[in-house]
Amino acid sequence: MTLLMKATELVGLPVVTVDGGEDVAEVRDVVYEPEAGRLVGLTLNKRGFFAGRMAEMLTIDGVHAIGRNAVMIKDPSVLMAPGDAPEVAAQGPERNVLGNEVLTDGGTRIGTVRDLVVVVGGDGRVVGYQMDKDGGGVAYIPLPSQMAVSGSTLVVPDATSDFVIDDLVGLGAAVDEFRARLGL
Repeated sequence: MTLLMKATELVGLPVVTVDGGEDVAEVRDVVYEPEAGRLVGLTLNKRGFFAGRMAEMLTIDGVHAIGRNAVMIKDPSVLMAPGDAPEVAAQGPERNVLGNEVLTDGGTRIGTVRDLVVVVGGDGRVVGYQMDKDGGGVAYIPLPSQMAVSGSTLVVPDATSDFVIDDLVGLGAAVDEFRARLGL
């Protein structure tokens, strides 16, 4: 069974080296590339007495694994200065879908994006969205491979409406079924 977590749960997690167990930073924010449907990096805070924003960031290529309790990296050399990071990663958390209206390509509004859902233990693969449903409540939808994203709207295939799940646990199976139905 695939374990999933919300991207906002990454904020505040320690960034720890696999090689030495060194606690080098904590996650400040998640940088998401909505057009590709993937995390591209993490902005960081310093740890300890001199806590505060770090200039360096962690691109997703530098992540060894994302776990429930820590983000693991090989060693501190994977941290990058913003000028050295790929442009999409260096843009920071402004690349955001949180608060976007979710519409099907048939014109049906199904909610508002509240969070991203990522796979635990991997490299930050995004598999779905948590959303506030119209009429109240929270639901989860699988991430479609083909979609349009603007500054305020996320457009998903009509078939997405059939896969609105009320709990995070059921999203893993819904993702597999959704992709099979769409032939992805």
